Amino acid sequence: MLLSRTGRRAKLALKGIIFDTTNLQELLDIRRMQAIEDSMGFRGQWEEHRRFQISFLREQGLNPSHRFLDIGCGPLTGGIPVIAYLRPNNYCGIDIRSSVLNLAWREVGIAGLSEKNPRLICSTSLGSDELGDEQFNFVFSFSVLYHLSNELLQAYFAQVARRLDPSGVCFAQVNTHLSDSTWLQFPFVRRTVADYRLMAQAAGLKTKSLGTVEGLGFSHPGEERLNEMLAFSR
Repeated sequence: MLLSRTGRRAKLALKGIIFDTTNLQELLDIRRMQAIEDSMGFRGQWEEHRRFQISFLREQGLNPSHRFLDIGCGPLTGGIPVIAYLRPNNYCGIDIRSSVLNLAWREVGIAGLSEKNPRLICSTSLGSDELGDEQFNFVFSFSVLYHLSNELLQAYFAQVARRLDPSGVCFAQVNTHLSDSTWLQFPFVRRTVADYRLMAQAAGLKTKSLGTVEGLGFSHPGEERLNEMLAFSR
C-alpha cells in the first residue's frame, strides 16, 4: 500500500514537472483563443473586436439598466464586456451554433460573470420561438447580416421590429464592398445600404448609416474596417 501511494505521488509530481516545463497552460490558452477566433471569423483580431464593440455601444448610449439582445452572439467576443457592464438578467445572446454557445458559456465562467445570469439561446428562428413577446432597448448584430440569405434577412428584420421597445435601436454592420463568397457553412453577401433600407422598411423600420466602422473607431487594418454600421429603429 505504501509503495502504491508513493508511486501515485511520483506520477503526480512528474505530471506537474511536465506541465511546467512544456508550458501546457500557455498552449491550452492559445488553443482556446484560436477556437474563439475561428468561431468569430477573424484570427488575430479578437481584442480589437471586443474593444470596439463595447466602446461603440457605450458611445451610443448603452447603460447598465438597458435590456440587450445580441443576435448572432457567437463566442461572446463583444458579449463578455457587455454582460459585465449590464445589470444581472439584462443580456440575452442568440446563436444558431450550439458548439459556439458551449464556448460562450465557458467564457462566462472564465470571466467570473455567472452572477450576471446572462441568457444564451440556441435558436434556428433568431429567437422568435424562444422569446415570446420580450422587448429590448438595444438589439445588436456584429458581423452577422452579411451571412444571411435574403429570406433570413427578412426574418431578421421582422424579429427586430418585434423585439425593439418603442425607443429602442438595433445596430448592425454590413458588407458593401467585398464580393460574394462563403464562410464556413454560411454565405458571405455584399449588399448596398439601399438594399438593407428597403428590406428594413418592409418590416416597418427606418435605416440610418453611421459610416464605416473605421470612422467609428475600429482600428484593425483588415478589410472589415470598411464595413458600414447601420442603425434600425421604429
